[in-house]
Parts: sequence; structure tokens; C-alpha cells
Amino acid sequence: MPKKRGQGEGALYYSEAKGRWIAVLDLGRGPDGVRRRIKLHGATRAEARRRLEEAQKAAAAGLQADDQRTTVAEFCAYWLKHGVPASAQSPNTLAGIKWAVNSHIVPRIGHRRLRELTADDVDKLMRDMATAGYSKHTMVRVHGELARILRFSERRGKVMRNVATLVDVPAGPKKRGRSLTVVQAKAVLEAAAGNRLEALYVTGLLMGLRPGELLALPWTAIDWKTERLRVSQGMKREENKLVIGEPKTLRSQRTLDMPQLVVEVLKRHLEKQDKERVDAGDTWTDTGLVFTTTRGTPIDPSNLRREFSKLTRKAGIGHWHPHELRHSTASLLSAAGVPIEQISDVLGHEGPRTTAAVYRHLVNPSVSAGKAPMDSLFGRESDHELGGQDG
Repeated sequence: MPKKRGQGEGALYYSEAKGRWIAVLDLGRGPDGVRRRIKLHGATRAEARRRLEEAQKAAAAGLQADDQRTTVAEFCAYWLKHGVPASAQSPNTLAGIKWAVNSHIVPRIGHRRLRELTADDVDKLMRDMATAGYSKHTMVRVHGELARILRFSERRGKVMRNVATLVDVPAGPKKRGRSLTVVQAKAVLEAAAGNRLEALYVTGLLMGLRPGELLALPWTAIDWKTERLRVSQGMKREENKLVIGEPKTLRSQRTLDMPQLVVEVLKRHLEKQDKERVDAGDTWTDTGLVFTTTRGTPIDPSNLRREFSKLTRKAGIGHWHPHELRHSTASLLSAAGVPIEQISDVLGHEGPRTTAAVYRHLVNPSVSAGKAPMDSLFGRESDHELGGQDG
């Protein structure tokens, strides 16, 4: 016979038979008139009480606390309110989480009961996304959020196992990156000559800064004496507002020696901006940024994309994205023989693996790295040496 404990709470007792603490949540009578109760187990009194409190919060939030009836959609709504970790609360991160849940998880498997969700359901979700043409990156994000939600529910005893961990993400369609060839890069620089944002395009191509790093670059980051540039912040959009803050990663904070062409165009750009400041008069907004509008305000990234596309069309190479300047930096440096580790440092990557896999593209019509050493080993001039060894 279980003995009652915690009478003040009225729903917590220890079961001698089970050797565990039991928390009982009374949900009242359902539409059919039947009283609904759920039992939650815990190895300790504190654990059982915690699960009871979580179930009470879930019921208060409108989530069906009966584990047998709760749907994936209902639990996702509860998780978005109470389960998203503190480390994922920035506006952009939270928007990405809601996008994964509300645009992919709920529409496809939201109708399934949480306890009845299977690995086959998750596998079908992934295969449906792959068939629809979504990229591997997108599918990984959706799979990751679902796994995190199910891990949250598993720890609270609402599901027996996290079935998302049993499913692999499909390969998805491969999206080939690209970079400017040397000829194309020179065409872009020629087309940019005299352009109001010439210095931005030159700096982006020769130094590999992200578009957000270029748009958030302050004049105080440039040391004219040492001819160095310090990357310490980036621009991003949060809740439809432009925000300047920390760069993408810790390694993104870096100090770079400026190529001579960059030094020259930035000095000319400074003179042009001083003139624009005088012309604007009281309408000028002093942001301290290197690249601004004609009134000193930050440049919207969408406007930069449009202007760069116009420039590349003028250069005769069609539509290109500003971020592809960064890809081009990596590829051009690689073609010039710069080691991948050093290119990674220039771009501010965590390591050379990302640089090699994503950012470095072939810009030469053929790969010649093996020609010289093989000629040295097996060319005509080595015939005598090789023959002597045979004898």
C-alpha cells in the first residue's frame, strides 16, 4: 500500500512497490465526463516534484498534459515558450528556430501524437524535404531543431526515446560555389573604377571581408601608419532593423595587412566622404563608418546586393552576390600558392577545413600542382639517373 507523503501538495507520494516517487496531476473531467489523471515518476522526491511542476506549467500554457494525447504541434508550441535554451534567445537565432518549427516540422508531422512519433515519421520528413529540393544545410537545421525538441521531451519523460537521433539527414542537392577568375576579377575592378563604392568592392575582393564586416567597418579600425585593418564588428539584421555588433565568430576578430591598392582606394574614399559630409550639411549622420550612404547612414545590405549586381553586369559577367567576393579572395590566394592555413586566417575561419570545403574554388583551367614534381622524377633529364639505378 503506497503511503501518502507531501500532503500539502496533495499529489506526491512514495510507492514502496515501485521504489519510486509518484506525482499525480489531476486534469479534471474531459468532454466525455471521465476524470483524467496522469502519473509522473521520479527516482527522488525532488525529481517527481519537478516533473509535476512542469506538467502543471504545461497545462496552464494550454498544452495537453496527458502524454498520450499531446501532439507534436502542441508540444512544439510549448517548447518555443518554455524550452528554448538561453543561449539561443538572440532575435536572429530565435527567428531561425521558429522558422524550422513553424515552416517545416509542424506542417509535416505536427498532427502526430508526440508519444507515437517514430523514426519512420522523421525519415519521411527528411525525404520529403529532399524531394522538394531543400539543401543539406536546411535539412540539417530542421533535423537539429527536432532532435533538440525531442531531447527536451525525453528528459521530462514525455517520450521513451529521441527518435530523431535514429535518422540520418539525406545528402540533398549539391550547390556549387563559385569565385571570380583573375580575368573576371580585373573586369570587376575596372568596372568599379570611379564608382562611389569602389573602395568597398576592392577591399572585399582583396581582403576577404564578409559583406557585414565591410558595412560595419569604422574608420577607427584603419591604422594608416602600419597600413593595417582591424575587423572587430559586423552588421546584421535583427527584427527588421540593422544592428552593428560582435562579428560572426571569435576568430572573425582579426588584424590584416592591407594590400597597397586597398590603402590607395580607402584614402581616396575618405576624401570623397569628407566632401559628401560638407555637401550634406546638417542632414549628415556621423556614424563613423567607412562605407555609408550619401547622408552618412549605414548602407542596407539589400541595397549593396543590388548595386553589386549592377556592377558585375556592367563588367560583363552577369549577376553576382557581394559574398562571392569573399569566395574569390580564397580562390585567388590559393591559385597564387598561399597555404590554406594562411587563407583561413585571412578569412577569419575557425580552421582551414571550412576554407577548403566551402570557399576555395579552382580559378585556373587546369590543375598543375603535380606537373613539376612528376617532370622532375620521370622526365627525360631523369632517364639516366633512373637507368643507372636499374643497373
